[in-house]
This record gives sequence, structure tokens and C-alpha cells, in this order.
Amino acid sequence: MIQRIQTVFLFLVFCLMAVPVVIPFSSSMIILIILGTAALLSIINIFLYKKRSFQKKVCYLILLLAVLIYIIYFLLESRTFSFSEIVYTFIFPFIAIIFIFLAIRGIKKDEKLIRSLDRLR
Repeated sequence: MIQRIQTVFLFLVFCLMAVPVVIPFSSSMIILIILGTAALLSIINIFLYKKRSFQKKVCYLILLLAVLIYIIYFLLESRTFSFSEIVYTFIFPFIAIIFIFLAIRGIKKDEKLIRSLDRLR
């Protein structure tokens, strides 16, 4: 489990999504709930390594939640906060999106490797 690179990426996503929950950058409870849900899903997703197709679907759900954070922020919160106040934690979901894409790529490589090994049998 730990030898797979997507495990590292998913753990980094967990860390990046959990930090803004501990150090909130928004007064909106909706954003904090979405961040917490994404962090929880990413840590659970690490243990789904035997179900690669389901793991990939959960990654897409986490990706959707990360994008939803920005949509909600710009719709609800952009009027009350200035960008300079929250820049250091506002970037965390964006970095998490990059790591989610890298995790999905790693899962696809695993699927391709398993399919090639199945052909050899």
C-alpha cells in the first residue's frame, strides 16, 4: 500500500485539505465542512487500494469537492474577505487538485500494469 505513489499523493491531499480546517481561512461553515469531507475521503481512499476503479471514482469526487470549494468561496465569500488575508491557506485546495490529478494518473498506471500482467497468464 505505501509503496504506491498515489498513496503519497492522497496523503498529501489529506494534509492540504485538513490544514485549512484546523486553521480556518473562511467564516463559512459550508467550506469547512467540504474541506473536512474531502480530507476524510482522501484518507479513506488510501485504504481502497485493492479496488482501483472505485478508488479512481473517489478521487474524482474529491476533485469535485476541491473545485466546489472555490466556487462557493467566489460566490459567497469574495465580498467579505480580501485576498491578502487568506492567500497562504487559500492555495492549499489548488495544490491538492494537482496532487489528485497525480494520484489518478498513478491509479491508471496500476490498472494498466494489472491488465498487462493478466494478458501474460
